[in-house]
Amino acid sequence: MKNNLIATSIFSLAIAIVIGSWLISSGLNNSEALKEKETEAMKQQLLLSQSELGEYLGLTEEEIQMFISEDISKSVIPYIKIGNEFYYSAKAIDEWLVEAGPLKVGQ
Repeated sequence: MKNNLIATSIFSLAIAIVIGSWLISSGLNNSEALKEKETEAMKQQLLLSQSELGEYLGLTEEEIQMFISEDISKSVIPYIKIGNEFYYSAKAIDEWLVEAGPLKVGQ
């Protein structure tokens, strides 16, 4: 009787581990799919704010600020200035990234 109880307990534990692993795995997959959908939705926006651009490119706002010049003809990154705020077209950013190619530190 005691052996049956131990075997049943081990079997129940194994099933619980398998179910828990499956739930965690499906949760992680859903999380990745959600991030991809958010990135795709961000691309569809007409204009991105500076913080949204930072999320889109994986940069901080300070790093983005280094690319911006008050004179748009000298600016490295394409933007639109409305009042005191800078806005960025996701399509223009994608094109800029393709044209710029890999940048070296100090450029």
